[in-house]
Amino acid sequence: METGMKTGFKQYLPLLANLASQVLFGFAYLFMRMGMAVVNENTVKFLSFRFTLGFLVMSLLLALGLKKVRYRARPVGMILLCGLFNPLISQVLETTSTTYAPTSQIAMYNSLLPVIMLVFSALINHEYPTRRQLLFVVVTVAGVFVTTLADPARTGMTTLGFVLIFATMIAVSISRVLVRRASAVFSSFEIIYLTTGMGAAAFTAVSLGEHMMRAPLSAYFQGLLRPDFAIAVLYMGIGSCVCAFLLMTYASANLPFAVYASTCTLSTVVGILSGVFLLHETFQPVEIVGTAVILGGIIGVSCSYDKQDAEGNRFHLKQRK
Repeated sequence: METGMKTGFKQYLPLLANLASQVLFGFAYLFMRMGMAVVNENTVKFLSFRFTLGFLVMSLLLALGLKKVRYRARPVGMILLCGLFNPLISQVLETTSTTYAPTSQIAMYNSLLPVIMLVFSALINHEYPTRRQLLFVVVTVAGVFVTTLADPARTGMTTLGFVLIFATMIAVSISRVLVRRASAVFSSFEIIYLTTGMGAAAFTAVSLGEHMMRAPLSAYFQGLLRPDFAIAVLYMGIGSCVCAFLLMTYASANLPFAVYASTCTLSTVVGILSGVFLLHETFQPVEIVGTAVILGGIIGVSCSYDKQDAEGNRFHLKQRK
């Protein structure tokens, strides 16, 4: 009896991991906006601090022997491709979007992410949702369409913000599908460590090079003396770069893709609530209805996850060597 309960709980660990990661991602919009305000909306500089901190923390885990990585004689190019889309492309788009769109609106439109992910998953990995899972994904999307009835002028959405949000979703969707494929060969830590290192190297090279052309090196780190910026970097570097991405990558390798994709919309609800209650952004009644529908879709697809789905519809990963 006790063994059966442990087995049952273990079955739901990937689902719980993804839900936890989406809560962390949901609050990330708040800290992005906080950090960007300090660096005068300098996207690359903020990303440099964020990913460098994340990379240093993960490197410390390696130095202490708590984690191990092995890349020799393995298809590292697969991870490099993942890193190209996320963080190199998607994080620039996503972080910049917080300057041109309210947090609650970014979170709301990001609920379309499961649909885009399912499209790319079918094209790249040949994975298809069950009818029951597809039904609740459609419910989630319906919630987004309800929210589009709100007046853009009143919500603060700009045309550039709208374009950045959808470009971000495409880049993130491609990345997450590729990460799922890479998970057949590499562990979650190996994938995130390398992609985080790519972000740290690229964003720091660009932002530091730009800074050195017009100011002394010491001025580059002045923002860290401000508590709000330090908090933003700590959350985004450790909470998002390390914890959330590790949890999400683990879930990606162990959940039916439709369940994984749809439960990613939980960050939508968290992002909206943080924008409304913590940043005091405008949120119209029609958006409240749409958010409720989105949440209903999340609950429905989560409840559709069972052993039969996991065995019959899961991506057939190769054994790690």
